[in-house]
Amino acid sequence: MANVKDKYPEFYTVDDAINFDEATCKMIQEKYSNTLKVQLSGAHYFVKAENAHLTEANGKQWIDMLGAVGVMSVGNNNEFVWKQIEKVFNARCYNMGAVSYHNIAAAFYSNIARTTPGGALTKVQMATGGAEALEGCIKLVKIAHRNNKNKTKILSTINAFHGKTAGAVSVGGKDTWQAYQGGLILDQVTHIPYNDVAALKKELETGQYQAFFMEPVQGEGGVNVASEEFFKTARDLCTKTNTYLVADEVQTGCGRTGKMWACQWFDIIPDVMSFAKGISGGFIPLAGYCAKPEVHDAAYGTPETAFHHTATYQGCAYAAASGIAALQFIIENDLPGMANEKGKVIFDAMKATKEKYPGIIKDVRGKGMIIGVEFEPTKPGLEDKYGANWATECERFFSEEFRIQVMHSFNNQKVFRWLPPLTAPMEDIEYAIKSFDAAVKHVYDLAK
Repeated sequence: MANVKDKYPEFYTVDDAINFDEATCKMIQEKYSNTLKVQLSGAHYFVKAENAHLTEANGKQWIDMLGAVGVMSVGNNNEFVWKQIEKVFNARCYNMGAVSYHNIAAAFYSNIARTTPGGALTKVQMATGGAEALEGCIKLVKIAHRNNKNKTKILSTINAFHGKTAGAVSVGGKDTWQAYQGGLILDQVTHIPYNDVAALKKELETGQYQAFFMEPVQGEGGVNVASEEFFKTARDLCTKTNTYLVADEVQTGCGRTGKMWACQWFDIIPDVMSFAKGISGGFIPLAGYCAKPEVHDAAYGTPETAFHHTATYQGCAYAAASGIAALQFIIENDLPGMANEKGKVIFDAMKATKEKYPGIIKDVRGKGMIIGVEFEPTKPGLEDKYGANWATECERFFSEEFRIQVMHSFNNQKVFRWLPPLTAPMEDIEYAIKSFDAAVKHVYDLAK
């Protein structure tokens, strides 16, 4: 057998990659990928991860309170999930083929459908990321309404985040991510303020909308929680006007808010629901959507449209196995219950810190273990040094001084987010809470 390095001397095998030192990894990644993405984000070089612990190449330990932005619901490198994926490899299961029967994928479709609100969303499509899942939702509602010529638009909310592909940023409500791109579908999308019931009624009552896309909690938008009135009004009016209610549960699903799906807090059954992030245990890219059968069949229930949404990786056995295993682990270990219990500890601690250091934190909000801390503007005269609000300096100090992996919200940079693994031990959470209190005291002293 030929050796690949005879033809490409600088080809890196998996063994080579595992043994990269920090300088080599940085040099290669910056040369061959997005240089500024890692440089401007203050990225670190982690070589190992287990539950809520991350390890740098130099051996330093970090606490993970970000969970890859909500992906690691079952913890980093969950052994149970990996063993289930390994079973598929050992059985040499049929893996991919977009129009074939798949035993592992079929089981995943059935399992996730059973967990949906009211068990009502029983048609499932797989994808490889949240943005792709949202693109699938957009196509679904458009094709389902193809014969309703008076329905030409999509309704969404300001500051929404649905991904960064062309359709997803069009439905998203942040012009930052819509910039510099021709060919978006912005002319087909109307954005209203989140939780504005009057604006919601005004638009939906026109009857022109194919669907209303909303997040039960705006994660990237700053951890804004839907009001019960807003969500229930949306459900009622969508039903009355033949408008599909699409719930984006990419960040809020899989137990993150204290229910399997955040919609369940409101007793809402959407027509379509996207999923991603926590669904695969962080092992294999997996996302998709679930839909009521009548909605799915309105789009894809005819020979002329049945093949309008197929993709090479749909039904991937390894991805489906990761989804089956993650769902099983979440249910059997009551991770939604853990999210409620641990989330309350974090939430109460953030409220206490807000009161302890007045003038630094403006608001604390969230559900379960998606919690946002909104900071006040920086004291006049200190903006050039510390940024427009205290979130930047607090995050820097919190992260670098105490080695805690965290991040603000991209759509609302004054909001600091907690998205830890739902399995994070209480001692790690308590350490992070104490460290955060010290970080807020640090900026409080700067503001004096």
